Amino acid sequence: MKKAFIVLLLIVSRELGAQTVLRTVQDAIQLARQRNPDLTIARQNRVTQDQQRAVSQALLLPTARAFSNLDYNYALPTQLIPAEFLGGKPGEFRSLQFGVPFNLTAGVEVTMPILSRPNRLDVGVASQNLRIIDDQNLVLQDEASTQVARFYHATLLTRSAIDITRRNVANADTISTIARQRLEKGQIEPLEYNRLQSIRLTAEDVLRQNELTYIRNLNQMKVLLGLTLSDSLVLEQDFEAVTQTGFSVSTSFGERPQVTVRRSQLELFRQQLNRENALRWPTLSVYARYSAQAQRKQFNFFDFSQKWFPIGVAGLQLNIPIYSGGLRLANLTRARLRIEQAQAELAYEQTRAEADQKDVVNTYNQAVSSLNFNRQNYELNEQNTRIALIKYRAGIFAYDQYLNVFNEALNAQNRYLNTLSNVFIYQTILQIRNGH
Repeated sequence: MKKAFIVLLLIVSRELGAQTVLRTVQDAIQLARQRNPDLTIARQNRVTQDQQRAVSQALLLPTARAFSNLDYNYALPTQLIPAEFLGGKPGEFRSLQFGVPFNLTAGVEVTMPILSRPNRLDVGVASQNLRIIDDQNLVLQDEASTQVARFYHATLLTRSAIDITRRNVANADTISTIARQRLEKGQIEPLEYNRLQSIRLTAEDVLRQNELTYIRNLNQMKVLLGLTLSDSLVLEQDFEAVTQTGFSVSTSFGERPQVTVRRSQLELFRQQLNRENALRWPTLSVYARYSAQAQRKQFNFFDFSQKWFPIGVAGLQLNIPIYSGGLRLANLTRARLRIEQAQAELAYEQTRAEADQKDVVNTYNQAVSSLNFNRQNYELNEQNTRIALIKYRAGIFAYDQYLNVFNEALNAQNRYLNTLSNVFIYQTILQIRNGH
């Protein structure tokens, strides 16, 4: 029985999916940095690209190879020589054939570069490429964190909006019930009752739209956090209760990762220019080769009683570039143009980053300054709605008077929730950019 219960529990948990509980937006950002699909793929790409540095370093190390050649000389060279050298008559010639049909050579060769500036600079270029990848990953991390912050608070916003809309629906139901009773007694006209019914239907529709938006935001959160849509995601934080903690964040921050990437790319192009200049330098390497050769009239190389002839050589190889058909000049010109382009892109990105930072700070400050007024306005309109409902029930308020109060309350609710959401979103963005 116990085993059957455990199996059933495993089946149910698999169908329901895993549950992830987030207490704060920082928990969500931390989880996204660990499991976000884009960041996971970027880390895998970083590991792959790291092998390029090993390739560059290998060009500075000795290399060894074993080789073997099998030649079949199906047409051997022939030359005529005077016959008198072979005991013949003067004036006669004899043909001699040089070589044998089968030749087998086997050996080993070791080469080591001694002087090679381009290869040494390639190591620096590979390392700089890795730094660019790291900086690009920081850009992805910044963008993912910002998206998580936005969707996290948008999810809390729509959840609070659902609670408020449910209260609006409840109030509309109460008003509709009162109006139906008055319509049956002949105290109001059908037109007023229909308009009240329209309010109730509109509130119901807004509630359904908020519920749909909440599901969309929650699903987008799951995607950003590397979860499946079948997984359960719970946000413990209460949207409105957090306002009691106050708001304090530093507005001084370091260089944006987007600018750092441009700076790293500029440094890469400078290193590539240095490498192109280094191609003018000569290269020097040392080599050693040892081989053994067997020459046979017949294919009998496995007959080890016959001789093999050793060949050994060691030396230096010096390569001096003289002319490359204009290729080197074209590469140098292209490298210089890349540097100029990278400098322009860096300056442009710095201006964009500065404008974006100021916009984030200004939006945050404006949201903080407006939040207190919008909260007070929201609370006042909530009180007015309750009072208007009481007065309408008592017959003191007419329908149009209640409708005006209700519409004012809706506007106050929207302004308050949007302002509160902006405060949280931009506060979190500033915290991300401050490295918190």
